[in-house]
Amino acid sequence: MSIALTAEISPLFVPFQRHLVAERRYSDHTTAAYLGDLARFAEFWQYHTRAPLSTAILPTIRPADLRAFLAFERKDGKAKATLQRRMASVRAWFRFLEQNGVMPHNPAALVATPKLGIRLPRAPTEEETARLLDSPLDLEGANGRQLPAWAEARDRAILELLYGSGLRVGEVCALNRLDLDLNNQQVRVSGKGGKERISPLTRPSVLALQRYLKARDTLLPGSHPDAPLFIGVNETSGDRRLNPRQIQRLLQRVRRQLGLPEKITPHALRHAFATHLLQAGADLRSIQELLGHASLSTTQRYAHLDVQSLSRIYDQAHPHARQHPSEP
Repeated sequence: MSIALTAEISPLFVPFQRHLVAERRYSDHTTAAYLGDLARFAEFWQYHTRAPLSTAILPTIRPADLRAFLAFERKDGKAKATLQRRMASVRAWFRFLEQNGVMPHNPAALVATPKLGIRLPRAPTEEETARLLDSPLDLEGANGRQLPAWAEARDRAILELLYGSGLRVGEVCALNRLDLDLNNQQVRVSGKGGKERISPLTRPSVLALQRYLKARDTLLPGSHPDAPLFIGVNETSGDRRLNPRQIQRLLQRVRRQLGLPEKITPHALRHAFATHLLQAGADLRSIQELLGHASLSTTQRYAHLDVQSLSRIYDQAHPHARQHPSEP
């Protein structure tokens, strides 16, 4: 039997919400995901015990209760990835409560997280990305509406950043004019957790950005240097930045126009950035820095190579793998 998730967040979670925003500096989207998982647990508790979750009840929660929550969610048809995220949220909340003296211990620390199978990313090929970046872009938008000419320059610059620098779609949306340093071919990126990094720009990215900025400055003369870099086609003030969903729709439009597979998404271009660098011989640590990953294991998932590519790099890089000069 499924349960309905209430829209209102319990006051029980408000201190944790402040912790995620002020101390962990999580985005609104990530914070909402945590709170949604906790609200789901609160709904389960009410359904399971016929009593609302409260501060007085918290110290009585046992690992068996959390395993019952996982079993309930599994029976309700939730995927392993959802179960894993649910437990990560509940575990982080109880850890926060323990650190603040509300809980004597963290019951979630004794609950195993459902294991996920290794899911390798499907990165676009070099030929597919070249076709995406080199083909002329159609300016026909949704419902046949014609986009303004400057939007083509904007879209081209966005595509170059997604692939050329491996930026997350949210990082592209968060860019301001002030973040660009085109003279030194680099951009300042605000990544997850508010961590900043400097990413290099490819020459095509610089040219695309210069072209876009020229069109943008004609449209919005005298805009503030700290204004959003990428704006919507209906904006005239320059203070309404694009959101990730708009960039996803941009890729959908271009894919349809060029007949490219649906696997080419904004995040897939980030996969391609990492994979193609590794195929060319770049080391994982460097790619980790470029992607802004805290963990090298995350980079390894992004930068999957097929056996032939690994063999080619091995043959080129390992001294004993090279053919001896005296051999035929």
